[in-house]
Amino acid sequence: MLERIKENIVAYIDNTGKKFNGSILVSVNGEKLISNGYGYANFELDVKNTEKTKFRICSITKQFTAVAIMQLVEKGLLSVDDTLDKFIVDYPKGNEITIHHLLTHTSGIVNFTTLKEYSIIMVNKYTIEELIEIFKQLPLNFEPGLKFEYSNSGYIILSYIIEKVTNKKYGEYIQEYIFDKLSMKNSGDDIQSKILKNRANGYCKDKDSKELCNSEYIDMSHVKGDGGLYSTIEDLHIWNKALFSGNVISKESLKAITTPYIAQDDSNSYGYGLDLGTEEISGKLRNIIYHGGEINGFHCTNEVFLDENVEIIALSNIRDGFVFELVENIEEIILKEF
Repeated sequence: MLERIKENIVAYIDNTGKKFNGSILVSVNGEKLISNGYGYANFELDVKNTEKTKFRICSITKQFTAVAIMQLVEKGLLSVDDTLDKFIVDYPKGNEITIHHLLTHTSGIVNFTTLKEYSIIMVNKYTIEELIEIFKQLPLNFEPGLKFEYSNSGYIILSYIIEKVTNKKYGEYIQEYIFDKLSMKNSGDDIQSKILKNRANGYCKDKDSKELCNSEYIDMSHVKGDGGLYSTIEDLHIWNKALFSGNVISKESLKAITTPYIAQDDSNSYGYGLDLGTEEISGKLRNIIYHGGEINGFHCTNEVFLDENVEIIALSNIRDGFVFELVENIEEIILKEF
């Protein structure tokens, strides 16, 4: 069965190879069937994508942030019931907003990446404190806990809490307590000034001509625990295995991050840094744990079907949305066998 699945996936990707640009890893029953790069990491220099190419992983970062928070909970350094005013004493309604609200996108805090001035924000450097000041005084969109509304701002604040509690920069903490411990040697905090071997350039499609072009500039200083890490398909494979086998956080903490809280819609809820959903694939309802993401020049998704022991990781350095269509078709190829 596995060989047939592999052949079908390879045939499908080869038939759409000119459309997909990035790297993809597929694992079934613990066996890696596919771990390859397609297209180019750098079109101008003809550098091809491989399984070792480093991509911005966008909002997949949020699951690392959530796990870091749970590690600190396990150490007794904080509680998910702690209110925001414990860490930022003058935050408006900080006595009503909890870490749980921040983790689950139920805080009501405005998503700063949707602000009109974000096009200016994204090209400038900010400290994490300066960034919080941008949205700190804006009215809440709703009372904390009332409903789900995706907010990168909440994960910026979680990054700040991690730094305040540990006295380490967000990237330093993730490196020491997650990447180093799991030997994720090709993952880290995306610092633009750093010379980073095998880094993929980001691209987009021109709205009018549809031709490939370099993506708009974004200063990564303002992207923290909401989307500021880079990784590879191989390292994310290590991550998935370690996370769901209980080698990163306790079983109790794993249950907490994979518990569906307030629903996003009829088929999806949010845990802590993880989307939790059900999808009808090949005539059956499947439980899926995943997170997608996008940022200038990049689209990505990391998904796991625990019941079927299936994992699909796809990282693309062209922000055109095709990666999601690709993964949906690969899901169908695999799960029709289960």
